[in-house]
Amino acid sequence: MDQAQIKHINKQFYRKLKKATDDIANFDADKIHQFRVSYKKWRAFFRLIVMYEEGAKEIKISKKLKKAYHLSGTIRDLQLQVQRMKADGENNQVQPTGYIDLLKEEEKNLKPELMALFDDGALTETKKKTDSLMPEDFPDKGYIDFIQRKWSVIVAMVMSKHFSDDHIHSIRKNLKDVFYNFNLYKTTISADPPDIWKGKDAKYFELLLDELGKFQDKCTAIALIKSHWLIDLKDREIQLLNSVKERWMNDKLKIKQSLVARLKVDFNSL
Repeated sequence: MDQAQIKHINKQFYRKLKKATDDIANFDADKIHQFRVSYKKWRAFFRLIVMYEEGAKEIKISKKLKKAYHLSGTIRDLQLQVQRMKADGENNQVQPTGYIDLLKEEEKNLKPELMALFDDGALTETKKKTDSLMPEDFPDKGYIDFIQRKWSVIVAMVMSKHFSDDHIHSIRKNLKDVFYNFNLYKTTISADPPDIWKGKDAKYFELLLDELGKFQDKCTAIALIKSHWLIDLKDREIQLLNSVKERWMNDKLKIKQSLVARLKVDFNSL
């Protein structure tokens, strides 16, 4: 790819992210998710460009856009937690209404801060910075090298057999970088990269990423039942939330055991 093609890809990512930021104004959980996925794909593209070129200057996303990404994630986590609590309450015929109100209030307080970042040109600022840092060219081999390097990191992480929650999250992040740029390669080069996955197709890795995502969601759900948030709640509600947390921790352990067993078997075969 020459610089014109590289800038075209960068512009396409920007347009998708711009549309996602426009759609986020109503704070729909799915729209927030689309914004965050667009952000991660753009970020993965920057990592691809930088990793190949020796001594290349890091392509940094503006602090404002980074903050918007993290804030939007917090808002979505709060929204999903409300949904989980309501669904759990329907199943058990009782809802922690005080805790749900607390989650909604926390979300309400964060929304103006997020919109202020977009109004302040967080996205445009990043676009201006990244345009000036695009390389003059990028060989097709750069895709393959990136995917192979990242893949080696993932395999090493799995084969180390260290499966802390943070370690599993890191495996997921690296796998997303591979998957996003694998799809970008197919789109721009119109060909399949080398079969580093030994016959496993894209659908397999979509399902694996989905399973890793569910584990991360469970970790987040448990973390959001914060002790200092429960202090002012009624005793009955605190007992209910502690019971929910304990049940979710057991669920998380089962998900983790299943996930680790799958990773060990599948990556041993690779």
